[in-house]
Amino acid sequence: MGHPNDDALAQLERDWPNWQVWVVYRLIGGPTWCARRRDDHKKVINSDTAEHLAEELEFEVSEPLDGEAPQ
Repeated sequence: MGHPNDDALAQLERDWPNWQVWVVYRLIGGPTWCARRRDDHKKVINSDTAEHLAEELEFEVSEPLDGEAPQ
């Protein structure tokens, strides 16, 4: 039997194949959901829930990259 977060983690990995996604389990404060682009490990996104991480990823991909004009 897996951890209850395994399904949410697997879904995030399917929805965001260009991102490495993982969970850090903390003794105090609950899990932290994390993601970083597979081609750029410098920027890490952290969130308190899988749902919030998905929202952060949506926001991240909707923002123009440095040097690009907004569409």
